[in-house]
Amino acid sequence: MTTKFPFALILSLGIGFLSCSVSDDEQGIKVEICNNGIDDDSDGQIDCDDGDCVEDNACIQLGSDYRLKDNISVLRYGLSEALQLHAKTYTYKADDSAEKRMGFMAQDVQAIMPELVSVDKSDQHLKLKYMDLVPVLVNAIKEQQQIIASHQQQIELLKCALENQGQSK
Repeated sequence: MTTKFPFALILSLGIGFLSCSVSDDEQGIKVEICNNGIDDDSDGQIDCDDGDCVEDNACIQLGSDYRLKDNISVLRYGLSEALQLHAKTYTYKADDSAEKRMGFMAQDVQAIMPELVSVDKSDQHLKLKYMDLVPVLVNAIKEQQQIIASHQQQIELLKCALENQGQSK
């Protein structure tokens, strides 16, 4: 079923964060959740860098079709950058529940991979694009697997050398 205006369910989640569920088979997710309503700049798009809008829980399913993209290149970030990340636990100052959270500090990530950090236009706080960490972590896993495979090959060669040494005695 396709509707002219997607259905949006907006829920408050604690410290002012919002979640949006959109149903529009033809257009997909094209909604902003803002302090003053949905899509406050009338562009019909989620705007992840708009300081008046909360998109933290709305940017989950993203278009990934080759036909939607230009300037495609191999990602250079991987194991080296992932090893520089330092996961932290923290609480939000504005959250009365003092719920312990896990994540990264935007300033720390910005020093390593500046493309993953944006500035909130309304209060100049830094925001981290967590979804963009996924390809970096996949590259890191691939690099580790290459290292493991290389080590496994070296182990097999050493085993053969030891066996040959034992047989020659």
